[in-house]
Amino acid sequence: MKRQNVRTLALIMCTFTYLLVGAAVFDALESEEETAERRRLEAKSQELKNKYNLSAESYRELEWVVLKLKPHKAGVQWKFAGSFYFAITVITTIGTGFPPPRFFPMIPETLPRFPVTGYRRP
Repeated sequence: MKRQNVRTLALIMCTFTYLLVGAAVFDALESEEETAERRRLEAKSQELKNKYNLSAESYRELEWVVLKLKPHKAGVQWKFAGSFYFAITVITTIGTGFPPPRFFPMIPETLPRFPVTGYRRP
């Protein structure tokens, strides 16, 4: 295998590993809070059902009306896939200008990887 190909493959693997680690960090930091919030909302839901003596069907209908009145996002945002997507957006918005910014240690590490990815020297 040519040296350039090995270098390119190594840089791609390093970038992918960096993305996986970043996604794992975001997932660990954010998902716990969202899970706790969901539990609080489910407890409040049960409290309202009991307080107003609503059947499960009546409560679902009321919930459906409320959700239709206000646009919402379904699901947990910070699952691993969402965290991975966020890590990708962080890398792609860093920029490829030279000289690279030096305030964040990984920026100088990631910038040289992008020009190599799609370019082959003769």
